[in-house]
Amino acid sequence: MKRRKLGRTGLEVSELGFGAWAIGGASYGPTDDRESLRALEYAFDQGLNFFDTADTYGHGHSEELIGQAFKASSKRRQVLIATKVGWDFYHGGDRQNFDADYIRFACGESLKRLKTDCVDLYQLHNPTLETIEDGKVFRVLDELKKEGKMRFWGVSIHLVEEGVAVIGEGSSSTVQAVYNLLDQRIRSELMPLCEKHNIGLIVREPLACGLLTGTYTAESRFVKTDHRNRWSSEKLETDFRKIERMRGVFDEGRVPLKQAAIEFVLDERAVSVVIPGIKTIAHVQDHLRAVREPKLEPQEIDQMKSLFQEDELFQIGLYRN
Repeated sequence: MKRRKLGRTGLEVSELGFGAWAIGGASYGPTDDRESLRALEYAFDQGLNFFDTADTYGHGHSEELIGQAFKASSKRRQVLIATKVGWDFYHGGDRQNFDADYIRFACGESLKRLKTDCVDLYQLHNPTLETIEDGKVFRVLDELKKEGKMRFWGVSIHLVEEGVAVIGEGSSSTVQAVYNLLDQRIRSELMPLCEKHNIGLIVREPLACGLLTGTYTAESRFVKTDHRNRWSSEKLETDFRKIERMRGVFDEGRVPLKQAAIEFVLDERAVSVVIPGIKTIAHVQDHLRAVREPKLEPQEIDQMKSLFQEDELFQIGLYRN
């Protein structure tokens, strides 16, 4: 497994990481904890060392599974665990909460579930631009770092301007953002800034929440507990029109769509690690092919970038997740 630097942290991360939202069991359809644990262990055995979760994924369940998988000290020393804070599910409902007291409390709860004294990367979970520009939230992160509760901290963002503001503040080690064939908005401004300031860029949703796996169609519908259930039929129709245009760029008989999607992201030198959502051993195996046997040609990748820039279809239907 090839490794890349996670920005100024100096940490060596596997270029393919493990996105652990789905194994929380609450947002991407049904899961089997036994299979989730097998997938975590298999990923570790195959050289993945970066595991990204959040306290709100399954209201702590994703963290619990990661804690169980890597509770042995010999394994814990070999993995880098990243989690997030900011969605308060402890006090009735789910609401954003970036108050210092809450972050301190939530950090302690995450550490218990993860069965560790210190998390490698602690990330704010999609704060608003106003919260980022206010800057108060960063003080408690610095305090927790000094106390040894985390090694580094970063920010997960929705929009380019939020990432720009995070980098401008100057203290964050990483930025996590969406980047995929259907949404390349961060490439022109945020990626160069990450390179310039040595910020570790973590790319989530490389498969557009599953749309780039080849599993779904414009007629697909999702159960109420699946977060994709909120998508309109119009959005799905637009997204699959985009996908068909992307499919016209490369030979899918040679490169399956889901493999092309991962290869496309990892072609960017600004990217430290890509974290596709994983629920099963088969998912790990699929993604490993993209890093071990890349097949896209440089001109195909260039065409995919040009298509996003030049085709007006790709400028509509973009969303926040």
